[in-house]
Amino acid sequence: MLHAALIGSVFAWALISHSGNTWGEHDVTAGAIQATMVNSLPLPPKQRTLDEGVLTSEKPSPAPVQEKEKTEPPPSPKELAIPTKTPPKPVKTAEKAVEPPKHVQPVPVQPTKAVTGETGGIRIAQATMQLKNGTASMTVADKTFGDRFAYYVNIVNRKVASNWYTQEADPRASEGKRVTIIFDISRDGLPSNVRVGARSGSPSLDTSALRALQRVQDEGFGPLPQGDHITVEYSFDYRQQH
Repeated sequence: MLHAALIGSVFAWALISHSGNTWGEHDVTAGAIQATMVNSLPLPPKQRTLDEGVLTSEKPSPAPVQEKEKTEPPPSPKELAIPTKTPPKPVKTAEKAVEPPKHVQPVPVQPTKAVTGETGGIRIAQATMQLKNGTASMTVADKTFGDRFAYYVNIVNRKVASNWYTQEADPRASEGKRVTIIFDISRDGLPSNVRVGARSGSPSLDTSALRALQRVQDEGFGPLPQGDHITVEYSFDYRQQH
């Protein structure tokens, strides 16, 4: 059937291409077609099936052999296992509670003197001196002056305190009382404009304070290190010692 189909297709093509003309006529260049009969036609090579792909082979590769884990043979009944010594666990000891001191420890007093390399102590414009039967203290109105020239403040305080005679005050009327005297110090260091700032209520105590300033009025305290004058507030506290 295949052969017949091929021969029929050849004749059909010949008839279509030479329709209207007789073979061999009116065509000098016309030729003849020769057909040869064959017994069989070669077929295309057999295609591989899906199970015979490029990545597969007829003989599968053997799986890798897994080595069995080596296990030590169990010890014979005659053999005795030597026990391993484990280190002893540390014994926990309870921490001893620190008992607070029975007596309150005094807080150490820090020194007021500055150590080398540290900031110097703060200067104040006030000075106090303890006497036999009282306390004498002074304050400079100009705080800047007192901060810079604390030595001069101490000179004024010592001179006035040393000239205050507490025996001039009546002990019974002056006990526990204070009198305040205000005065100026001029450029040459002499006191002036002395007045009572706050009376104590004991006339004898007020008089003793004024006399202390009168005793240093002529001698003075020395020239001021800076400025034309300063104003000083001086307080006398009477406390009789028993």
